[in-house]
Amino acid sequence: MNSPTSYVRARSAEQKEERRRHLLATAREMLRQSPTVLDLGINELARQAQMTKSNVYRYFESSEAVLMDVLVEEFVGWHAELGVELARGGKRSSTIEHIARAFSSSIAARPLLCRLTSILPSILERNVSFERMVEFKRNLHAVRQQTAQDFHARLPTVPVQAFEGLVRHALPLIIGLWPLSNPAEVSAQVIEQPGLESLRYDFEQDLEHALLVLMRGLATKA
Repeated sequence: MNSPTSYVRARSAEQKEERRRHLLATAREMLRQSPTVLDLGINELARQAQMTKSNVYRYFESSEAVLMDVLVEEFVGWHAELGVELARGGKRSSTIEHIARAFSSSIAARPLLCRLTSILPSILERNVSFERMVEFKRNLHAVRQQTAQDFHARLPTVPVQAFEGLVRHALPLIIGLWPLSNPAEVSAQVIEQPGLESLRYDFEQDLEHALLVLMRGLATKA
């Protein structure tokens, strides 16, 4: 994978989608190999995918656009897994405690989703076109609406609009809690010092607690 392949230009919709999927798979592998790095350069992506830089730009306008598509895939995959988690637990599956646990555990099980979400407003949304942003936001909105519907189906006493608010507030929780739970090396060493326990964060546990507090408030209003 050291030199670009001279591709025949994709012409059919199927060929174009195949190339796009190949680039996304390559990006995923690059991120897997460097779990602390999120600077996905187009030059390196082209090299790893065995394509020329100009070919890459036929499918993605920037490295941020690539990562946004990876993030959409992550949210779609998470939503499917969330459905499985929600279905577990028998009668207990229709409680706010079960919903909070299913939400937090399924999110925590996808560290790439958390990593990309944590840089969504600060990095990913800074170098894409208006049209690309519209597409991304619509995809994200669809997942959020379906998630709220899924929660409402489990707990019909809480209006779906309330669950839409829950999902809305979950996003900034993820954005904030992920980096706090995965601090830089020096910071991680410092907060291990006696007396600094309150500065330590556990992503899954703290997310579940925050979601539970929000849902208890929603249930009280309902």
